[in-house]
Amino acid sequence: MTDDPSTPEPKRRLDQLFAAADEPVRIPDWMRQPEQEHDLTRAERLRLSWERHSGKLLGAVAAVVALGLVVFLGTAGYGFVQKVHHGERVLPVRTRPGVQPRPTDASGNTLGVFVDTPAERFAEGEAGITLPAARKTGPFSQKQVADALAKARMALVEGRLRRPMLLDDPEPFLALLAPDARTTVRDDLAEGANLGYATRIAPRTDPAWVPEDGIRVQGTIEYAATTDRDGIRVLAITTRFFWVYSFDLFQAQKYPPGAELITLRDQVVWHLPHPDDVRAGSRGLWIDAADVTVLNSTCEAMQQGFLALEHDQPLERRTAPAPTGDIYDDSWRAGDGEDC
Repeated sequence: MTDDPSTPEPKRRLDQLFAAADEPVRIPDWMRQPEQEHDLTRAERLRLSWERHSGKLLGAVAAVVALGLVVFLGTAGYGFVQKVHHGERVLPVRTRPGVQPRPTDASGNTLGVFVDTPAERFAEGEAGITLPAARKTGPFSQKQVADALAKARMALVEGRLRRPMLLDDPEPFLALLAPDARTTVRDDLAEGANLGYATRIAPRTDPAWVPEDGIRVQGTIEYAATTDRDGIRVLAITTRFFWVYSFDLFQAQKYPPGAELITLRDQVVWHLPHPDDVRAGSRGLWIDAADVTVLNSTCEAMQQGFLALEHDQPLERRTAPAPTGDIYDDSWRAGDGEDC
């Protein structure tokens, strides 16, 4: 028996792959309905607007708040710094037992670094150095006496008041001395033995010296003709002075009046040899003796021939010198010094 070969099924064309099904495609009813317009309410418009711009608004608000905070902190900080700089009260003042608060004006500003201290009545700077009248004394003529007094006064100015010596440049002071006397003074400066006749401020000291406050000065000058230990005729000029220097003590209102001041009380005997008794190199001013008492400087600085303010500073240990005599009392004697 013979079987007919089966006819192969024809391949489907590409267009037949997407032919419509027997069932028609049903479209949802909502797609058949015409589009209807809807007017937004005010609340909906505000909500949509907030959703669109909320990020920008929050950023702007944050920027304004940050700017206001910066301005406030800057203003408050500047005011604080200005009060501290001018010594105004920025914190409650805790005075030590038995210590009277500093005198202030109606705004709480200090009336001055020298107020309510003995130095308040002293003159400022060179105005505090006055010379006695020159007269003929022993072998010295009136002119020789006047010249000697002028040299002694200039030595006081250069040694205690002028910036070169205060900032450790002794050359202008040395130029006033007899050439043969300069080596000894240079040695004194190198050894730190100069405070009897010359003031040097410790470099980079904290608190710093305040030149703008001026230096208060009071003292006397007298002279007499005599002979030195070698029998040379000399004009002996004795100067006795107070020298008061101000330092920038932080929040000075916390301390009693005078806490930012260093006071020196000295007695110096200057010799001017008679020109007929010495060679040319020895003619001029000599320092025969010098004694000093220092109040309110650190021992460490004084031992090196400098001044640095002694004050009660937390976390710092400083040994304050103890004067053996009251520096302001009339009973003070030359030689009363400090026990470091």
